[in-house]
Amino acid sequence: MTKDYDAIVLGAGIGGLAAALLLAHSGKRVALFEKRPIPGGRLGSSKRGDFTVDYGVHLISRGEKGPLIQLLERCGVDHGIEFTKVRPIQSTGGESFRFPHDLKGRVPDADFEAVIKMVNDVKAMSDEETAAFDAMTLQEFLDTYTTDPLVHACVSQVGFIYCCIPEYRLSAGEFARCLKWEAEAHASGYPSGGCVSITDAYMRGLEQHGVDVRFSTAVDEVLVEDGKAVGIKAGGQEYRAPMIVSNAGIKETVRDLVGPQHFSQDYVDYVDGLEISFVSLIARFALDTVISPDIKMLSNFPSMDPRAYNDMLCRGELPDDISSFIVVPSSFDPSVAPEGSQLVMMTTAVPADIPPEHCPAILDALIDVAESHFPGLREHAVFVEKVLPADAARVMGEDGAGIGIAQQAGQAGKDRPAIKSPLEGLYIVGAEAGGSGVGTELCVNSAIEFFDSYAA
Repeated sequence: MTKDYDAIVLGAGIGGLAAALLLAHSGKRVALFEKRPIPGGRLGSSKRGDFTVDYGVHLISRGEKGPLIQLLERCGVDHGIEFTKVRPIQSTGGESFRFPHDLKGRVPDADFEAVIKMVNDVKAMSDEETAAFDAMTLQEFLDTYTTDPLVHACVSQVGFIYCCIPEYRLSAGEFARCLKWEAEAHASGYPSGGCVSITDAYMRGLEQHGVDVRFSTAVDEVLVEDGKAVGIKAGGQEYRAPMIVSNAGIKETVRDLVGPQHFSQDYVDYVDGLEISFVSLIARFALDTVISPDIKMLSNFPSMDPRAYNDMLCRGELPDDISSFIVVPSSFDPSVAPEGSQLVMMTTAVPADIPPEHCPAILDALIDVAESHFPGLREHAVFVEKVLPADAARVMGEDGAGIGIAQQAGQAGKDRPAIKSPLEGLYIVGAEAGGSGVGTELCVNSAIEFFDSYAA
């Protein structure tokens, strides 16, 4: 028996949840299919005893002022989410400082003034003006202000936190939008109850608006008739809709779910050639005590050239200092860990083509960095979870990419893969097409762009 809907959404990552919620709020009959038993993708969380553990390592760039919350309010969802505001402290060579002002004295005065000018120039740009830099790398853009190695390493780390790729790949236009929007909102923070509180709010919205949600239901194929996407097949049953919205990844959608025979060879080659962001190495430590209670979020970067650093990793050599992003969710929200305990999350990103055998040593070096800030980290661990790229791929897709299709020069802004595919009735959302911004906000912006452009 065939079931009919107005729209079918594939994948319950935050981009899929956002697209489904917008569609249902507009009065459409919507079905959402997710192959995993729970929603959220990179934004998901789960319980480990009395600890609430995020799958990713997150800071929500614009907090309650950003698209994650604005979309819930637009759709009439009473979310009740509060944010603890925070800005990451950076460190290198054992010294901590805040970007950009604490670069003063660490670099020549002319280079410090240049980086301040760069930041102020970016903040003064309109969104339209940032688009002029979409095809330029951040490295090229920053070179027009200063070539100081420490400034470049520091700015590259900021870009890495935003988009999970280094300055020599990151689109300067995308970096400008991320920096500008974060500065305007001045609301970066961590959500009460952990990141799962955001996912839960979206799920309540789907229930409120009558979305037919099916977990543990893998989609076998997208049905195509007369050059149009008309439905899906899942679990031996057909489901029909004139609008198929995929949050399953553009490569996976084209190659595996639809089939390359339904697209031009030029489009297939284009999709095959899209590059993903760096992949994630993650460690999660649940502690039986509180260590370094004043640390909430810490970003550590090596002072060496970013390209030379990543080349070392790919050769299997360990630099003296490892790039890292450490978040302590229990410092923002005590409910994510038992009283007197602490939850410490850490990640570093490595090139997607790194030989897998090099990753365990890099992950151990990441933990060493964390232990230098949290003495006794290993000794006080109730449990430790280590996530290598292959493990992350099972949750995040895209081979464990931190973001998805990389926001690099030539793949950002106006050069981002189009949401509307060449196949009539098929749309791509999430960290794969359209949108702009930091991580999960990029995904939601993609869903908003899809709905406002094609479904409203």
